[in-house]
Amino acid sequence: MNAFSLRENRLLLWLLAALALLSGIAVAGGWFWLPLLPVALVLVVLALYRPGAYLLLVASIVPLSVGVNDIGANLGLSLPTEPLILLACLILAVKLFTGIKADRQLLLHPISLLMMAYLLWMFVTAATSSMPLVSFKNALARTWFILPFYFVFSHLFRNTRNIHVFLAGFTLSTLILVLFTLSRHAAEGFVRSHSYSIMWPFFPDHGMYAACIAFAVPPLALYAFNGGWFGLKLPWRGIIFTVLLIILFGVVVSYTRATWLSLVAAFAMLLFFWMRLPFWSLLLALFLFAGYGIARQDRILYEMEQNKQGSDDEIEGHVKSVSNISTDPSNLERINRWKCALRMAAARPITGFGPGTFVFQYAPFQVSSELTIISTHSGDLGDAHSEYFSHLSETGIPGFILYLLILLVLSSVAFRLVYLKDQPQVRSLALAAYLALITYMVHAFLNNYSGLDKIAVPFWALCAVLVALDVYHRKNTAPESSKTAS
Repeated sequence: MNAFSLRENRLLLWLLAALALLSGIAVAGGWFWLPLLPVALVLVVLALYRPGAYLLLVASIVPLSVGVNDIGANLGLSLPTEPLILLACLILAVKLFTGIKADRQLLLHPISLLMMAYLLWMFVTAATSSMPLVSFKNALARTWFILPFYFVFSHLFRNTRNIHVFLAGFTLSTLILVLFTLSRHAAEGFVRSHSYSIMWPFFPDHGMYAACIAFAVPPLALYAFNGGWFGLKLPWRGIIFTVLLIILFGVVVSYTRATWLSLVAAFAMLLFFWMRLPFWSLLLALFLFAGYGIARQDRILYEMEQNKQGSDDEIEGHVKSVSNISTDPSNLERINRWKCALRMAAARPITGFGPGTFVFQYAPFQVSSELTIISTHSGDLGDAHSEYFSHLSETGIPGFILYLLILLVLSSVAFRLVYLKDQPQVRSLALAAYLALITYMVHAFLNNYSGLDKIAVPFWALCAVLVALDVYHRKNTAPESSKTAS
């Protein structure tokens, strides 16, 4: 967008002064809700005149949004981010209809094409859904995350300064969230039993909380250890390293085994890059790992069934409980849901049961011998507990393949960027973004949160970082601007 004119700047300053005066009068009179109105008005003005800065602000405060379970008609809402995201989508739609030109180079990127195919298939499966209204609402929700935070951010990240603004804003909000949670958890002695809900009202459970704060770990590591590439002096890097340790401690005392595993996987991928192994070797490793698992499944299952270690306050015992599929209710119920998803996919292999329907449809696919003490037929205790099984059962084999292709092509792009010569800033940013994405790609085997703003916004924004680096910075095809978000 163009900059404000001098007249517009003066009008905006007078408007802000008037709103500040009215807010003071409202608070003095006891009408504490009235100051929210000028804040909302300022956000609308920012969205209209500075949509890039507006979206960066929204993405930054996502970790601190608060969920409202029922606002009517069985709908939930995350405040204030989801209304702000909806406003951004409406403004984007108006701009598209009034002739704003999309970047052809960006739209023709393989990941963008896959994103469009993915969204199109979402609506196809919503039309054939077992519960069309639920599926259309789910497809729309995913669309309003992808359009601004992938497509708009990809364009916005033409200027790498905006990438730094996004990463800094998101990690700052994450730090505030972690400090809030740790302060409450410390009062309870950091015991595991309090870790499940101590982050309320910002998160409903520890799994989503840990998955969200894990996104901040690789970028913080980037600035702490490679900050010199971006002009960060040693004192600042020391502060950032301290923040990194705080957030890592937050992950540890969240007692979320999936996130612990995801950070181990991210570190393993870092070693992969350090050895400069090509992308095809990653594919080969995944193929061999999957082949070994299939060939030796009986032996592996036998060994896992011998593990009786339950969830524990001791870190070592809690780690060992990851492979307990004989007595751990959480693990057993997760396997129950996965088997239900496979049976649902077999029943409707092409279009699935529709986006967002697993929780309502899986009960008839349960087998009595696989039920656990926490099994339910009412669909009120979680979803498929896997992003991959969720896509398979809800959008069929084509939707599952499209989702996997997005992740694989993202990985291919990341390898290409990380191995660039003579572009250390691009390499470092690509490495941080991809390792952050790895934390959720791995976590997604055990949980599925991508339909929620806390996970969807940073996930798609980090995808946008990789695509923008590939399209605009890999060959220096676009000059750096001295301005931040417009």
